[in-house]
Amino acid sequence: MIKISSKNKIIYGSIDLESSKSISNRLLIIKKLCKTQFEIQNLSNAKDTKILNELLDSFNKRIELNCEDAGTALRFLIAFLSTKEGIWRVSGSKRMHERPVKPQIDCLKELGAEIKYLEKEGFPPIEIKSKKLNSKKLSLPGDISSQFISALLLVAPTIENGLNLEITSKVLSKPYIDMTLGLMSEFGIEYSWENNVIKVKQQNYLAKNIEVENDWSAASFWYSFLALSISGEIKIPNLFADSLQGDSVLSSIYSKLGIKTEFNEDSIVLYKTKIIAKEIDLDLSNHPDLALPITVTCCGLGIKAHLIGLESLKIKESKRLESIKKELRKFNISCEIDSSSIKIKENQNIVQPKSTIECHNDHRIAMSIAPLCMKVNSIKFDNKNVVNKSYPKFWEDFDRVSKNNN
Repeated sequence: MIKISSKNKIIYGSIDLESSKSISNRLLIIKKLCKTQFEIQNLSNAKDTKILNELLDSFNKRIELNCEDAGTALRFLIAFLSTKEGIWRVSGSKRMHERPVKPQIDCLKELGAEIKYLEKEGFPPIEIKSKKLNSKKLSLPGDISSQFISALLLVAPTIENGLNLEITSKVLSKPYIDMTLGLMSEFGIEYSWENNVIKVKQQNYLAKNIEVENDWSAASFWYSFLALSISGEIKIPNLFADSLQGDSVLSSIYSKLGIKTEFNEDSIVLYKTKIIAKEIDLDLSNHPDLALPITVTCCGLGIKAHLIGLESLKIKESKRLESIKKELRKFNISCEIDSSSIKIKENQNIVQPKSTIECHNDHRIAMSIAPLCMKVNSIKFDNKNVVNKSYPKFWEDFDRVSKNNN
Protein backbone atom coordinates (compact mmCIF):
# COMPACT_ATOMS: atom_id res chain seq x y z
CA MET A 1 0.00 0.00 0.00
CA ILE A 2 1.17 3.53 -0.74
CA LYS A 3 -0.54 6.93 -0.59
CA ILE A 4 0.65 9.83 -2.75
CA SER A 5 -0.33 13.49 -2.91
CA SER A 6 0.95 16.85 -4.11
CA LYS A 7 -0.30 19.85 -2.15
CA ASN A 8 0.75 22.58 -4.55
CA LYS A 9 0.36 20.55 -7.80
CA ILE A 10 3.81 21.58 -9.06
CA ILE A 11 6.31 19.24 -10.74
CA TYR A 12 9.87 20.55 -10.90
CA GLY A 13 13.33 18.99 -11.03
CA SER A 14 15.55 16.44 -12.75
CA ILE A 15 14.56 12.79 -13.22
CA ASP A 16 17.31 10.26 -13.89
CA LEU A 17 15.18 7.50 -15.34
CA GLU A 18 15.95 3.81 -15.39
CA SER A 19 17.81 2.71 -18.48
CA SER A 20 15.77 1.04 -21.19
CA LYS A 21 14.49 -2.38 -20.16
CA SER A 22 13.79 -3.25 -23.80
CA ILE A 23 17.33 -2.46 -24.95
CA SER A 24 18.88 -4.11 -21.86
CA ASN A 25 17.02 -7.39 -22.35
CA ARG A 26 18.00 -7.63 -26.01
CA LEU A 27 21.63 -6.89 -25.18
CA LEU A 28 21.70 -9.65 -22.55
CA ILE A 29 20.69 -12.21 -25.19
CA ILE A 30 23.21 -10.84 -27.70
CA LYS A 31 25.93 -10.98 -25.05
CA LYS A 32 25.19 -14.66 -24.32
CA LEU A 33 25.19 -15.54 -28.03
CA CYS A 34 28.40 -13.60 -28.74
CA LYS A 35 31.59 -15.67 -28.71
CA THR A 36 33.62 -12.76 -27.26
CA GLN A 37 32.81 -10.95 -24.02
CA PHE A 38 31.82 -7.28 -23.91
CA GLU A 39 30.56 -4.81 -21.32
CA ILE A 40 27.02 -3.44 -21.05
CA GLN A 41 27.07 -0.11 -19.21
CA ASN A 42 23.96 1.38 -17.55
CA LEU A 43 22.08 -1.94 -17.61
CA SER A 44 18.49 -1.59 -16.41
CA ASN A 45 17.66 -2.21 -12.74
CA ALA A 46 14.14 -3.30 -13.68
CA LYS A 47 12.95 -6.58 -12.19
CA ASP A 48 12.41 -8.06 -15.66
CA THR A 49 16.03 -7.43 -16.61
CA LYS A 50 17.35 -8.78 -13.30
CA ILE A 51 15.33 -11.98 -13.77
CA LEU A 52 16.57 -12.50 -17.34
CA ASN A 53 20.18 -11.75 -16.36
CA GLU A 54 20.07 -14.21 -13.47
CA LEU A 55 18.48 -16.99 -15.55
CA LEU A 56 20.99 -16.53 -18.38
CA ASP A 57 23.84 -16.74 -15.86
CA SER A 58 22.54 -19.99 -14.34
CA PHE A 59 20.69 -21.85 -17.12
CA ASN A 60 23.48 -24.44 -17.55
CA LYS A 61 23.41 -25.31 -13.85
CA ARG A 62 19.71 -26.15 -13.39
CA ILE A 63 16.66 -27.55 -15.14
CA GLU A 64 13.87 -25.45 -13.59
CA LEU A 65 13.80 -21.83 -14.80
CA ASN A 66 11.09 -19.59 -13.32
CA CYS A 67 10.60 -16.29 -15.17
CA GLU A 68 8.03 -15.10 -12.59
CA ASP A 69 6.03 -12.26 -14.23
CA ALA A 70 8.71 -11.23 -16.75
CA GLY A 71 7.14 -11.76 -20.18
CA THR A 72 10.13 -10.58 -22.18
CA ALA A 73 12.44 -12.82 -20.16
CA LEU A 74 10.26 -15.86 -20.81
CA ARG A 75 9.91 -15.28 -24.56
CA PHE A 76 13.56 -14.44 -25.11
CA LEU A 77 14.70 -17.32 -22.89
CA ILE A 78 12.59 -19.89 -24.76
CA ALA A 79 14.24 -18.97 -28.08
CA PHE A 80 17.71 -18.81 -26.51
CA LEU A 81 17.43 -22.22 -24.81
CA SER A 82 16.22 -23.76 -28.06
CA THR A 83 19.71 -23.07 -29.48
CA LYS A 84 21.53 -24.74 -26.57
CA GLU A 85 22.12 -28.38 -25.68
CA GLY A 86 20.10 -29.61 -22.69
CA ILE A 87 16.68 -30.04 -21.13
CA TRP A 88 14.87 -27.23 -19.31
CA ARG A 89 11.43 -26.55 -17.85
CA VAL A 90 10.43 -22.90 -18.19
CA SER A 91 7.63 -21.50 -16.05
CA GLY A 92 6.32 -18.22 -14.66
CA SER A 93 3.69 -16.64 -12.43
CA LYS A 94 0.00 -17.54 -12.55
CA ARG A 95 -0.66 -14.61 -14.91
CA MET A 96 2.28 -15.66 -17.10
CA HIS A 97 0.67 -19.07 -17.51
CA GLU A 98 -2.35 -17.26 -19.00
CA ARG A 99 -0.26 -15.47 -21.66
CA PRO A 100 0.01 -17.43 -24.92
CA VAL A 101 3.31 -18.61 -26.42
CA LYS A 102 2.00 -20.93 -29.16
CA PRO A 103 3.04 -18.82 -32.20
CA GLN A 104 6.63 -18.73 -30.97
CA ILE A 105 6.69 -22.41 -29.98
CA ASP A 106 5.27 -23.46 -33.36
CA CYS A 107 8.09 -21.61 -35.13
CA LEU A 108 10.80 -23.11 -32.93
CA LYS A 109 9.38 -26.60 -33.49
CA GLU A 110 9.52 -26.04 -37.25
CA LEU A 111 13.19 -25.15 -36.87
CA GLY A 112 13.80 -28.44 -35.05
CA ALA A 113 13.34 -27.68 -31.34
CA GLU A 114 11.53 -30.30 -29.24
CA ILE A 115 9.12 -28.45 -26.95
CA LYS A 116 6.08 -29.71 -25.06
CA TYR A 117 3.45 -28.01 -22.93
CA LEU A 118 3.40 -29.22 -19.33
CA GLU A 119 -0.12 -28.03 -18.50
CA LYS A 120 -2.36 -26.14 -20.95
CA GLU A 121 -1.77 -26.36 -24.70
CA GLY A 122 -0.31 -23.11 -26.03
CA PHE A 123 0.73 -21.69 -22.65
CA PRO A 124 3.61 -21.98 -20.18
CA PRO A 125 4.97 -23.93 -18.40
CA ILE A 126 6.88 -25.78 -21.10
CA GLU A 127 9.72 -28.28 -21.41
CA ILE A 128 12.47 -27.67 -23.96
CA LYS A 129 14.74 -30.44 -25.29
CA SER A 130 17.06 -28.47 -27.47
CA LYS A 131 18.39 -29.75 -30.74
CA LYS A 132 20.40 -28.12 -33.49
CA LEU A 133 18.13 -25.62 -35.22
CA ASN A 134 18.06 -25.65 -39.02
CA SER A 135 16.93 -22.97 -41.41
CA LYS A 136 13.39 -22.99 -42.69
CA LYS A 137 11.14 -20.27 -44.03
CA LEU A 138 8.74 -19.33 -41.24
CA SER A 139 5.50 -17.36 -41.29
CA LEU A 140 4.08 -15.34 -38.41
CA PRO A 141 1.16 -12.89 -38.25
CA GLY A 142 2.23 -9.35 -37.42
CA ASP A 143 -0.60 -8.78 -34.95
CA ILE A 144 0.96 -10.94 -32.24
CA SER A 145 3.40 -9.81 -29.58
CA SER A 146 6.46 -8.31 -31.25
CA GLN A 147 8.51 -10.14 -28.60
CA PHE A 148 7.87 -13.44 -30.42
CA ILE A 149 9.39 -11.97 -33.57
CA SER A 150 12.27 -10.29 -31.70
CA ALA A 151 13.08 -13.53 -29.84
CA LEU A 152 13.39 -15.44 -33.13
CA LEU A 153 15.45 -12.69 -34.76
CA LEU A 154 17.95 -12.51 -31.88
CA VAL A 155 18.83 -16.21 -32.26
CA ALA A 156 18.57 -16.19 -36.08
CA PRO A 157 22.33 -15.66 -36.71
CA THR A 158 23.09 -18.87 -34.76
CA ILE A 159 20.69 -21.06 -36.79
CA GLU A 160 22.18 -23.34 -39.45
CA ASN A 161 21.81 -21.38 -42.73
CA GLY A 162 20.04 -18.52 -40.93
CA LEU A 163 16.36 -17.58 -40.94
CA ASN A 164 13.74 -16.34 -43.40
CA LEU A 165 10.75 -14.89 -41.55
CA GLU A 166 7.61 -13.86 -43.43
CA ILE A 167 5.22 -11.56 -41.58
CA THR A 168 1.78 -12.19 -42.99
CA SER A 169 -0.24 -9.23 -41.67
CA LYS A 170 0.15 -5.68 -40.35
CA VAL A 171 2.93 -5.50 -37.77
CA LEU A 172 2.01 -4.29 -34.28
CA SER A 173 4.76 -2.62 -32.25
CA LYS A 174 7.03 -2.41 -35.31
CA PRO A 175 9.50 -0.06 -33.55
CA TYR A 176 10.39 -2.88 -31.16
CA ILE A 177 11.32 -5.11 -34.10
CA ASP A 178 13.29 -2.20 -35.59
CA MET A 179 15.05 -1.86 -32.21
CA THR A 180 15.98 -5.54 -32.23
CA LEU A 181 17.37 -5.39 -35.76
CA GLY A 182 19.14 -2.10 -35.02
CA LEU A 183 20.95 -3.59 -32.02
CA MET A 184 21.83 -6.73 -33.98
CA SER A 185 23.28 -4.50 -36.68
CA GLU A 186 25.41 -2.66 -34.10
CA PHE A 187 26.94 -6.04 -33.25
CA GLY A 188 27.82 -6.84 -36.84
CA ILE A 189 24.73 -8.73 -38.00
CA GLU A 190 23.64 -8.18 -41.59
CA TYR A 191 19.98 -8.58 -42.48
CA SER A 192 17.41 -7.55 -45.06
CA TRP A 193 13.74 -6.60 -44.65
CA GLU A 194 12.10 -6.41 -48.04
CA ASN A 195 8.33 -6.22 -48.36
CA ASN A 196 7.16 -8.56 -45.60
CA VAL A 197 10.18 -10.91 -45.38
CA ILE A 198 13.08 -10.53 -42.94
CA LYS A 199 16.22 -12.51 -43.84
CA VAL A 200 19.13 -13.10 -41.47
CA LYS A 201 22.07 -15.25 -42.61
CA GLN A 202 24.07 -17.49 -40.28
CA GLN A 203 26.89 -15.31 -38.90
CA ASN A 204 28.65 -14.31 -35.68
CA TYR A 205 27.85 -11.43 -33.36
CA LEU A 206 30.87 -9.10 -33.09
CA ALA A 207 31.63 -7.87 -29.57
CA LYS A 208 31.69 -4.18 -28.63
CA ASN A 209 31.15 -2.32 -25.37
CA ILE A 210 27.86 -0.43 -25.25
CA GLU A 211 25.96 1.96 -22.98
CA VAL A 212 22.19 1.62 -22.63
CA GLU A 213 20.18 4.82 -23.08
CA ASN A 214 17.42 5.69 -20.64
CA ASP A 215 13.84 4.52 -21.01
CA TRP A 216 11.53 6.63 -23.20
CA SER A 217 8.51 4.59 -22.07
CA ALA A 218 9.12 5.60 -18.46
CA ALA A 219 9.34 9.25 -19.53
CA SER A 220 5.65 9.05 -20.48
CA PHE A 221 4.61 9.26 -16.82
CA TRP A 222 6.54 12.52 -16.34
CA TYR A 223 5.02 14.00 -19.47
CA SER A 224 1.67 13.13 -17.91
CA PHE A 225 2.54 14.53 -14.46
CA LEU A 226 3.68 17.81 -15.98
CA ALA A 227 0.69 18.06 -18.33
CA LEU A 228 -1.71 17.74 -15.37
CA SER A 229 0.26 20.02 -13.02
CA ILE A 230 -0.40 23.72 -12.38
CA SER A 231 3.18 24.57 -13.31
CA GLY A 232 6.62 23.03 -13.53
CA GLU A 233 9.58 21.89 -15.59
CA ILE A 234 11.31 18.51 -15.85
CA LYS A 235 14.82 17.68 -17.05
CA ILE A 236 15.53 14.06 -18.07
CA PRO A 237 19.16 13.10 -18.85
CA ASN A 238 20.26 10.43 -21.36
CA LEU A 239 17.25 10.63 -23.72
CA PHE A 240 17.82 11.49 -27.36
CA ALA A 241 15.81 12.47 -30.43
CA ASP A 242 17.50 9.83 -32.61
CA SER A 243 16.70 7.02 -30.18
CA LEU A 244 16.41 3.32 -31.04
CA GLN A 245 13.22 3.42 -28.96
CA GLY A 246 10.00 4.03 -30.86
CA ASP A 247 8.39 5.57 -27.79
CA SER A 248 10.45 8.70 -28.40
CA VAL A 249 7.32 9.67 -30.38
CA LEU A 250 6.14 10.97 -26.99
CA SER A 251 7.65 14.36 -27.75
CA SER A 252 5.41 14.76 -30.79
CA ILE A 253 2.24 13.40 -29.16
CA TYR A 254 2.56 15.55 -26.04
CA SER A 255 3.16 18.69 -28.08
CA LYS A 256 -0.65 18.49 -28.56
CA LEU A 257 -1.18 17.92 -24.82
CA GLY A 258 0.51 21.05 -23.50
CA ILE A 259 4.14 19.92 -23.28
CA LYS A 260 7.12 21.20 -25.28
CA THR A 261 10.25 19.02 -25.48
CA GLU A 262 13.63 20.70 -25.79
CA PHE A 263 16.39 18.38 -27.00
CA ASN A 264 19.87 19.10 -25.64
CA GLU A 265 23.11 17.21 -26.26
CA ASP A 266 22.73 14.92 -23.25
CA SER A 267 19.14 15.44 -22.04
CA ILE A 268 15.63 16.61 -22.74
CA VAL A 269 13.77 19.36 -20.86
CA LEU A 270 9.97 19.40 -20.66
CA TYR A 271 8.05 22.69 -20.43
CA LYS A 272 4.36 23.47 -20.09
CA THR A 273 2.63 25.34 -22.92
CA LYS A 274 -0.93 26.48 -23.52
CA ILE A 275 -1.20 24.50 -26.76
CA ILE A 276 -3.73 21.79 -25.94
CA ALA A 277 -5.88 20.04 -28.55
CA LYS A 278 -9.63 19.76 -27.99
CA GLU A 279 -9.56 16.15 -29.09
CA ILE A 280 -7.05 13.59 -30.33
CA ASP A 281 -7.26 10.43 -32.43
CA LEU A 282 -4.21 8.19 -32.32
CA ASP A 283 -3.26 4.82 -33.75
CA LEU A 284 -0.92 3.41 -31.10
CA SER A 285 -0.38 0.00 -32.69
CA ASN A 286 3.34 0.80 -32.80
CA HIS A 287 3.40 2.30 -29.29
CA PRO A 288 0.98 0.32 -27.07
CA ASP A 289 2.89 1.06 -23.84
CA LEU A 290 2.00 4.74 -24.25
CA ALA A 291 -1.76 4.12 -24.35
CA LEU A 292 -2.39 4.22 -20.59
CA PRO A 293 -0.46 7.41 -19.73
CA ILE A 294 -1.99 9.17 -22.75
CA THR A 295 -5.46 8.00 -21.67
CA VAL A 296 -4.98 9.38 -18.16
CA THR A 297 -3.51 12.65 -19.47
CA CYS A 298 -6.51 13.19 -21.75
CA CYS A 299 -8.91 12.44 -18.88
CA GLY A 300 -7.10 14.90 -16.62
CA LEU A 301 -7.08 17.63 -19.28
CA GLY A 302 -10.72 17.05 -20.25
CA ILE A 303 -9.79 16.15 -23.82
CA LYS A 304 -11.93 13.94 -26.02
CA ALA A 305 -9.81 11.03 -27.22
CA HIS A 306 -10.00 7.91 -29.34
CA LEU A 307 -6.99 5.59 -29.16
CA ILE A 308 -6.85 2.54 -31.44
CA GLY A 309 -4.37 -0.24 -32.27
CA LEU A 310 -4.36 -1.63 -28.74
CA GLU A 311 -4.89 -5.34 -29.46
CA SER A 312 -1.76 -6.39 -27.58
CA LEU A 313 -2.87 -4.86 -24.27
CA LYS A 314 -5.03 -7.86 -23.42
CA ILE A 315 -1.96 -10.13 -23.13
CA LYS A 316 0.11 -7.88 -20.87
CA GLU A 317 0.57 -8.13 -17.08
CA SER A 318 -3.16 -7.44 -16.81
CA LYS A 319 -5.94 -7.01 -19.35
CA ARG A 320 -4.97 -3.37 -19.45
CA LEU A 321 -8.00 -1.75 -21.06
CA GLU A 322 -10.34 -3.52 -18.65
CA SER A 323 -8.08 -2.65 -15.70
CA ILE A 324 -7.73 1.05 -16.53
CA LYS A 325 -11.48 1.40 -17.16
CA LYS A 326 -12.26 -0.15 -13.78
CA GLU A 327 -9.82 2.03 -11.84
CA LEU A 328 -10.73 5.30 -13.61
CA ARG A 329 -14.36 4.75 -12.56
CA LYS A 330 -13.16 5.45 -9.01
CA PHE A 331 -12.37 8.99 -10.19
CA ASN A 332 -15.83 9.30 -11.82
CA ILE A 333 -14.20 8.90 -15.24
CA SER A 334 -15.96 6.69 -17.77
CA CYS A 335 -14.32 5.10 -20.81
CA GLU A 336 -15.62 3.00 -23.67
CA ILE A 337 -13.39 0.07 -24.57
CA ASP A 338 -13.40 -2.84 -26.99
CA SER A 339 -10.71 -5.40 -27.79
CA SER A 340 -8.43 -2.87 -29.45
CA SER A 341 -9.44 0.70 -28.57
CA ILE A 342 -10.51 3.15 -25.89
CA LYS A 343 -12.73 6.24 -26.14
CA ILE A 344 -12.81 9.07 -23.59
CA LYS A 345 -15.45 11.78 -23.34
CA GLU A 346 -14.40 15.40 -22.89
CA ASN A 347 -14.69 17.48 -19.69
CA GLN A 348 -15.52 14.72 -17.21
CA ASN A 349 -15.88 15.71 -13.57
CA ILE A 350 -12.93 14.14 -11.74
CA VAL A 351 -13.56 13.37 -8.06
CA GLN A 352 -11.47 12.17 -5.13
CA PRO A 353 -11.54 8.33 -5.16
CA LYS A 354 -13.13 6.85 -2.04
CA SER A 355 -11.47 3.47 -2.43
CA THR A 356 -7.95 2.20 -3.00
CA ILE A 357 -6.68 1.89 -6.58
CA GLU A 358 -5.96 -1.72 -7.48
CA CYS A 359 -2.75 -2.14 -9.44
CA HIS A 360 -3.79 -5.52 -10.93
CA ASN A 361 -0.16 -6.66 -10.50
CA ASP A 362 0.62 -4.34 -13.41
CA HIS A 363 3.32 -1.69 -13.11
CA ARG A 364 1.88 0.48 -15.88
CA ILE A 365 -1.57 0.69 -14.26
CA ALA A 366 -0.06 2.20 -11.10
CA MET A 367 2.34 4.59 -12.82
CA SER A 368 -0.22 5.73 -15.40
CA ILE A 369 -2.85 6.61 -12.79
CA ALA A 370 -0.42 8.32 -10.40
CA PRO A 371 -0.43 11.68 -12.31
CA LEU A 372 -4.10 12.10 -11.41
CA CYS A 373 -2.87 13.16 -7.96
CA MET A 374 -2.45 16.55 -9.67
CA LYS A 375 -6.26 16.65 -9.93
CA VAL A 376 -7.32 15.19 -6.56
CA ASN A 377 -6.16 15.41 -2.94
CA SER A 378 -4.48 12.02 -2.77
CA ILE A 379 -4.44 8.51 -4.23
CA LYS A 380 -3.96 5.19 -2.43
CA PHE A 381 -2.53 2.23 -4.34
CA ASP A 382 -2.78 -1.36 -3.10
CA ASN A 383 0.74 -2.39 -4.14
CA LYS A 384 3.77 -0.15 -3.64
CA ASN A 385 6.22 -2.68 -5.08
CA VAL A 386 4.44 -3.30 -8.39
CA VAL A 387 6.61 -0.60 -10.03
CA ASN A 388 9.75 -2.70 -9.42
CA LYS A 389 9.04 -4.56 -12.64
CA SER A 390 10.26 -1.63 -14.75
CA TYR A 391 10.88 1.47 -12.58
CA PRO A 392 11.89 0.64 -8.97
CA LYS A 393 12.46 4.24 -7.84
CA PHE A 394 9.26 5.69 -9.34
CA TRP A 395 7.70 6.70 -5.99
CA GLU A 396 10.98 8.21 -4.73
CA ASP A 397 11.33 10.24 -7.92
CA PHE A 398 7.78 11.51 -7.50
CA ASP A 399 8.42 12.57 -3.89
CA ARG A 400 11.52 14.47 -4.96
CA VAL A 401 10.00 16.50 -7.81
CA SER A 402 6.42 16.99 -6.60
CA LYS A 403 7.32 19.71 -4.03
CA ASN A 404 5.36 17.95 -1.32
CA ASN A 405 4.97 19.84 1.95
CA ASN A 406 3.30 16.93 3.74
